Amino acid sequence: MRRSIGLLPKIALFGLLSLLILSPARYSAACMNGILLWARAVLPALFPFFILTGMLARLGAGDSLSKKAAPLMRRLKMPPSAAYCFFLSALSGYPLGSRIVASMYEEKKISAGEAKRMSVLCSTSGPMFILGSVGSAMFRDVSAGAILLLSHLSAVLLICLCFVPFLKPLPDAGLRLTPTRNTNNLFYETVRESVLSILSVGGCIAAFSVLLQALDDLNLFSLAENLFSFPNAPTGAGEVVSSFLRGCIEATNGCALLSETQTILTLPLTAFIITLGGLCILSQQLGYLKKANVSALFFIAFKFLQAAAAFAICLLLCLLFR
Repeated sequence: MRRSIGLLPKIALFGLLSLLILSPARYSAACMNGILLWARAVLPALFPFFILTGMLARLGAGDSLSKKAAPLMRRLKMPPSAAYCFFLSALSGYPLGSRIVASMYEEKKISAGEAKRMSVLCSTSGPMFILGSVGSAMFRDVSAGAILLLSHLSAVLLICLCFVPFLKPLPDAGLRLTPTRNTNNLFYETVRESVLSILSVGGCIAAFSVLLQALDDLNLFSLAENLFSFPNAPTGAGEVVSSFLRGCIEATNGCALLSETQTILTLPLTAFIITLGGLCILSQQLGYLKKANVSALFFIAFKFLQAAAAFAICLLLCLLFR
């Protein structure tokens, strides 16, 4: 039996629908902005990775790396294939890691328990986004990008390592190799799957762009900004809080707004947002991980722990080197 959602989400959805009906042009523009953001920044960066990694996975290219990393992964109580998945996730960024985890589970290369452990390890942003988009383009500071990248990857690994002593060792089932595929339709099948995946990503970005516009029209961000703009409050505190809340919904927008503030917490809060990913990216990841039976509550809780660790590490690095 399907569980019925609560009354509050239904009211919120009807309220959002009412706003769309009252101002269709305004929200159509917000949706189009999301689509343009996807088309200009996300599609060119992720789509080639989706195709190439999909073909590599089908051809079993990750088996060699997994074999070499098997002893290390065993100590981390992870399956050997976690090394390959983490490498691609760290190279190209989310939601690719979650997509690979789901694909491995569907191909019966990993179990549900292994997918659960891999989901939190293979959930990273890519260096192109952190160093290029955030560090160089937004903050106009290469060192800021380097600190963010170091904080982000360190936090993801640190939280996973902290829980290793509490994990049961995985049964030694050996490395499950990718079966030989008929390559006649390999390219077509990979492209078709990649198109569906990248369109899903674009849909999420467009939907959350509309949500951000609605929350802005309801003055919720302005209210948060005013609450933290009381007398004797640190300079720019309200703006920082408003930008941070936007980032918790859509990470790219939040990072861009935070880069315009000048406080000691600006960079650590950016590290938090990048590591968490925001609701937009979380929804994309959970869309894939649901296929691998990974609990949404488990995944989100781990992401918050990793984001908090990234904040602390980044704050320490800022105090030491900036």
